[in-house]
Amino acid sequence: MNIKQYYQSQFRHDIGRFMPDPNAPYFGHSWHMDCPGLESVSASNRAPFLICLYFTVLVDQAMHAHYRAHYSRFEGLTRYPKFCHGLGQFQKNPRGILLMPIEKGFLAKEEVDVLLPEGMRLFVDEVLDFFSQHMPEINPDEFFEKLLYDPDVQIPLIVVLANPEMKTDTGVLAYEAMKKAVQERVKEKPTRQST
Repeated sequence: MNIKQYYQSQFRHDIGRFMPDPNAPYFGHSWHMDCPGLESVSASNRAPFLICLYFTVLVDQAMHAHYRAHYSRFEGLTRYPKFCHGLGQFQKNPRGILLMPIEKGFLAKEEVDVLLPEGMRLFVDEVLDFFSQHMPEINPDEFFEKLLYDPDVQIPLIVVLANPEMKTDTGVLAYEAMKKAVQERVKEKPTRQST
């Protein structure tokens, strides 16, 4: 099963097992210690689950950060989970969704890394589809530009150049795969012919 098939057929089931109380959409309080809830997702589904959870949280946080005036409607339509900590529910960087389970040994880095290009293409397609169907007032090009250059998302090239080991970091690979998926999608759009 590819990641798109997983997302369409299994992700909602796994998210229900991961977060069994629909009235408590928050997770992550002790994610850095033991990734609670991940044990309820089968080992064979963990990599696609984490990538789908990552981009689900990422789009929710991006809408909250960059489209606050539209966020209430977006949140009402999606009810996406929130990755946070503390009494004030402060948002954590979604990169931790991918990095901590690898660091804690819940799955191998390679299992996630190999799915990132396909996962980020799915993410871009899902965002484009959602905006066109439910929130056409949001310009997807503008959304992706804000997302790619958000200081909590972007990993500047200088960071990788300064530390070449970062080239294989899962967070860097996720960002690069997202950037490439956005660029590919932008290229697919029809261009205006100059007269």
